[in-house]
Amino acid sequence: MTASTTIPHREKLLREGMRRLYVHGFHGTTIDAILEGAGVPKGSFYHHFGSKEGFAKQVLARYVQFQLDQLGEWGGRADLTTPAVLSGYFRAMAERFIASGHRDACLAGKLATELCAEHDAFRAQLAEDLGVWKGRIAELLRRGQRRGDVRADQPAELLADAVLALLQGAFVVALASRDDASLASVGTALELLVASPG
Repeated sequence: MTASTTIPHREKLLREGMRRLYVHGFHGTTIDAILEGAGVPKGSFYHHFGSKEGFAKQVLARYVQFQLDQLGEWGGRADLTTPAVLSGYFRAMAERFIASGHRDACLAGKLATELCAEHDAFRAQLAEDLGVWKGRIAELLRRGQRRGDVRADQPAELLADAVLALLQGAFVVALASRDDASLASVGTALELLVASPG
């Protein structure tokens, strides 16, 4: 491996940490396990992240940015209606979840249920990150309202709250049930929720 293709320690840690947090959660993931899996010395972890909680915040930020990027890609599809954009975005999430062996659901939801009751700083960041995610969904819905394919009888922000809650809840149920049909039905429900009656 040449110097130009060497993966920096920080990146190795984030990749390994995301993988382990998906599988084991925050409490079930140890710093030593992350270091061993990443093949990185312990000093690098504390240099880049300071603490395990600081590390989890950065993994979460990366996950939310990935979701924003995916939503942006779907939102750029001029060939789809806004309801179809949202259902396509969700179905792509569901396909990744199924392909992972029903393991990699929504990392934000997983960490929220595990940490928000006991870690105020983590809860505050998660609330901020989810607020940005909801804001992007609301922007998409406002564009759809102007275009006429999203219902205009409700504010875009209220619809975005419902969309985000439906996304999160779908994966909580799917983690327990392993019922792929229920995921398909959520994609349809998203379209019905936001579509203009016309």
